[in-house]
Amino acid sequence: MAERPDLASLAEIGRSHEGRRIWCVTLTNAATGEAARKPAYFIDANIHAGEVTGSAVALYTIRHLLDAYGHDEAVTRLLDESTLYVVPRVSVDGAELYLTAAPTPRSSVRPYPDAQQGPGLRREDLDGDGWLTTMRVPDPAGPWKVSPADPRLMVRRSPDEAGGEYFWVLPEGMIPEHEGLVGEVKVAPSLWGLDLNRNFPIAWEPEAQTPGAGPYPLSEPETRALAEFLIAHPNIAGSQHYHTFSAVILRPSSRRADAEVPDIAAFKALGAIGEAETGYKCISLFHEFTEDPRKLYAGMLVDWAYDHLGLLPFSTELWSVGKHLGLPADKPLDYYFGTVRQDEDDVAMLRWADQELDGFGFVPWAPFDHPQLGRVEIGGWQTKFIFQNPPGPCLEEVSRRNCAFTLRAAAAGPRLAFRETAVTPLGPDTFRVEAVLANGGFMPTSGTERAAAIKAVKPDKVALTGATVLAGPREQELGWLPGRVAQYKPAAVFPSAGIPSRRKVSWIVQAAAGTRVTLTARSQRGGTVEAELTL
Repeated sequence: MAERPDLASLAEIGRSHEGRRIWCVTLTNAATGEAARKPAYFIDANIHAGEVTGSAVALYTIRHLLDAYGHDEAVTRLLDESTLYVVPRVSVDGAELYLTAAPTPRSSVRPYPDAQQGPGLRREDLDGDGWLTTMRVPDPAGPWKVSPADPRLMVRRSPDEAGGEYFWVLPEGMIPEHEGLVGEVKVAPSLWGLDLNRNFPIAWEPEAQTPGAGPYPLSEPETRALAEFLIAHPNIAGSQHYHTFSAVILRPSSRRADAEVPDIAAFKALGAIGEAETGYKCISLFHEFTEDPRKLYAGMLVDWAYDHLGLLPFSTELWSVGKHLGLPADKPLDYYFGTVRQDEDDVAMLRWADQELDGFGFVPWAPFDHPQLGRVEIGGWQTKFIFQNPPGPCLEEVSRRNCAFTLRAAAAGPRLAFRETAVTPLGPDTFRVEAVLANGGFMPTSGTERAAAIKAVKPDKVALTGATVLAGPREQELGWLPGRVAQYKPAAVFPSAGIPSRRKVSWIVQAAAGTRVTLTARSQRGGTVEAELTL
């Protein structure tokens, strides 16, 4: 920020549960207008503690914009005409714990739903290597065995197999309530069960229906800060919310079919750009990302942003080790939900880790005397930076590709401008002032059709100052100007829509010849523009 104060500023938008600052970077060329008077795009990341790749992509985007301004035509135009708001890390407490210690909290570190962790096996770094991996526990009844392809890997025992060495595979941890003989072993619920992405006021459900939802919508300081910021910035027309993992671009709605989403043409058109830039498929949350179609998502930020604020949001799930290695999958989420991961896939992943990552990614098995389970071995995948996030050598490509998509989506926002102006003398000190306003953006000046339907933003207006108005309201309402997205809807073979993205306004004014008058057009999401005319 200190290097380019003309382009970037930093502000705190809230504090976390533990009092850490939640930062927002505002990016725009201050010389071409105030940030709040320009069309805006919003980026956030890391609402889930372990999904730190999103923070890296957000920071990469900030750096790219500052470095490329003045050299890259598209970046220069974007910052001259628009504003970008970037919140690189929402779950600041959870990410701090995730990056500095072994635990893997979901979002916040506030104990929830109970102040104490329940009974069962609690994940713990027993060998002190800084990783939470797995334990293999010898047992003749165990369902796992050592892979014949690589002794580091575990594979399933066949249904009729007997006479070998078998194991149970458990998370690395302790069972504090067990003394003496150990019977059934259950994995304890996480102490940190909050899911900030189930805490927004859209179809919110209590804990019994949606685990992690919190006691009430926006109960957490992190989600409240995000919501208050979005509401306080009506110039935001679209948004990108970074998550991991599965290498897929998600679009709303998670609760309705595409036929019921009025902006489906815009989502598909921009989603196609995302597919070209990232290599990820763009899919519907409702049709293709719902694990159980009988249970719809509740309280999600992307749904709230679209349905209640009328933004055009995407939620990109960054990275997939399976996709990176070209492993077979029938659907984009096969590796996310673990539905098709095969033993040979693990062999391929391990070979990649050995050859490309110098062995990083897998902790070799080592014996350990467990206080409750006896002699076990600890080892396995370092899931934080193999499955949940890309390892270091892969991070730049993920950041570059996703930055490119998000900036192109931001550039597709509405752009209000004066296309033409004219002054016609009508008599002594009397003139007709005319102007044509146009939306040069892809999206309508309302931002979305949804925003217009729910009146999430005020209609565009234009006003004349500097002369006595004899005819025509001094401030005239334009409604909302459609964008080029209208041409992406199904149409006849020969276009017949006319030019709906323009509006003509006029006034009869009285003033001395040579007087300068100002026309000011205001659109909450299309920007504020001015034109000066001499009578």
